[in-house]
Amino acid sequence: MRHDHSIRPVLLAVAAIALLTCMDALAKHLSAEFHTFQIVMLRYAFTVAFMVVLVAVQRPGLPRRDRLAAHAGRAALSVVTASSFFYAVGHLPLADTFALSFTAPLFIALFGALFLKEKLRWSISAALVLGFIGMLVIVFADTRIEAGERNTLAVACALISPVAYALGIVLLRSQTAHEPTTVIVFVQSILVTIFVSPLAALDFRAADGTALATFALAGLLGGIGHLALAAALARTTAARFSVAEYTGLLWAALLGYVFFAEVPALAVWIGAALIIGGCALVARERKPVAPDVPT
Repeated sequence: MRHDHSIRPVLLAVAAIALLTCMDALAKHLSAEFHTFQIVMLRYAFTVAFMVVLVAVQRPGLPRRDRLAAHAGRAALSVVTASSFFYAVGHLPLADTFALSFTAPLFIALFGALFLKEKLRWSISAALVLGFIGMLVIVFADTRIEAGERNTLAVACALISPVAYALGIVLLRSQTAHEPTTVIVFVQSILVTIFVSPLAALDFRAADGTALATFALAGLLGGIGHLALAAALARTTAARFSVAEYTGLLWAALLGYVFFAEVPALAVWIGAALIIGGCALVARERKPVAPDVPT
């Protein structure tokens, strides 16, 4: 696949991250009234409704049968990613949750050493140490994260989410070489809705008109955001895309301040800087690879 080396795919990725951060802010608002699994289900259900219209207009064709397993795998990862992240943003400041989500590349490096027997070079070790210190700074130096079982679970979810997200991005990057992004987002939105529905049914609450409108907006932002995300991934390298990922902290800080009166503590910025510094070491350590990885 040929990459666009201009600034356009990076700007597209930044726009995608902004839309998805707005969606996460809506999820945080909804979490005061609704269970996490219901938020995930209705968010994706409304995305399906939005995608039905888009598919009817674009007519991108049917999904390939040999790619259904990849769709199902990424949908399962999306359930884990969305459920854990939405729970975390419901109980932690928005900027804190995003800062902790930057640990994804560090977890990938660690898992590669533990399970794939990849050599743990000094730069990777230094990156892991920096990222771990950054995580500790955010969790323990930010006085807004009070001790308690619920906050402990929220922090755990904030750390689980980026691992599942990173794996999902790898699958998405491979899928964009085989199918149109509209098909990918449509099929996976359907599958996520199906997968999470039994969990949502355990504690499903009726939503009034305002709440339904909020769910619909979240679904629309999520659908457009993931279409833009997939399009950006298809046009640029993972390294350039990762730069756009870090703008999520700025969007989260802005939205948290405007809508939830959350002022990011100094500990968040220090911890995020340490984590991003560790990710930069990981990126420099990795050698260039072919853009499309078979799954």
